[in-house]
Amino acid sequence: MTLLNVEHLSVGVRRASAPILRDVSLEVDAGEIVGLVGESGSGKSMASYAIMGILPAGVEQTGGTVTMAGKDLTASRRRSVDGRIAMIFQNPKGALNPLMRVGDQVARMVRVHQGMDRRAATAEALALLRRVGIPGADRVARAYSHQLSGGMCQRIMISMALACRPRLLIADEPTTALDVTVQAQIFTLIRELVDETGCGVLFITHDLGAVAEMCDRTVVLYGGQVMEQAPTVELFEQPVHPYTRYLFDAADREIDLSADHGAVDLTAPGCRLAARCEFASPACAVVPPLAPIGDRREIACHHPEGAERGAA
Repeated sequence: MTLLNVEHLSVGVRRASAPILRDVSLEVDAGEIVGLVGESGSGKSMASYAIMGILPAGVEQTGGTVTMAGKDLTASRRRSVDGRIAMIFQNPKGALNPLMRVGDQVARMVRVHQGMDRRAATAEALALLRRVGIPGADRVARAYSHQLSGGMCQRIMISMALACRPRLLIADEPTTALDVTVQAQIFTLIRELVDETGCGVLFITHDLGAVAEMCDRTVVLYGGQVMEQAPTVELFEQPVHPYTRYLFDAADREIDLSADHGAVDLTAPGCRLAARCEFASPACAVVPPLAPIGDRREIACHHPEGAERGAA
């Protein structure tokens, strides 16, 4: 069952002529983990903010729709209020309130989303902290975020997401700056959440290794445009779009995709990859539609035949 349906989403700065996100479409099914991958500046986090309804000041949704379980959320200002969507942010220490004990923050989410009184919410918050594998939960609950490690703060964020009982979880680079052992633990927690609750996950990352480990399907984003989307296994076996192949080549050469590799010209007409693409032609001055090339596989390219030959 389709849980989240984003169709032709466009986002831009007010009074600016060029959108930041242009015609972005993707789906997340219940019980499915969908990866949203691309290098730094590709628009991944902006897409998540648009879906959540928490765009920065001066930035607005200029087109498209966001539908959750058949309900149109496009007009909603903050789509997380009813608990259907929860988000794990890239910088957990920055997302937590430094002036509140972390246990109080979790308990507050329980009260808001589950309607418990203060005593019951405190007990439930401790249970959630234990649920995400925090040792000494009573002691940690009394701590402030600056007193905890990044991995511990990320667990706190996951416990707050659990308090919302979400149908959709958006995880925005949830393991950035964490060591590999903690990363594996966070991945396990997210998979267990999906298995136990049947929620869907939009997993945002630049790490193709994390995509291969976590995601059922993958959406490739560049310059605020969807380049390709496919079942993850198929994407890894045969990346078709020139930009997808660039990502895999960058991973092979150990290029850091979280680094800024130069700004995309958002004012350029047509495909925003054209300036870097070996198959670029005058036709690329027109925005390529996202067209099917297989079962649940789509590519936005005016020269799919050439791209497919290059992928072979």
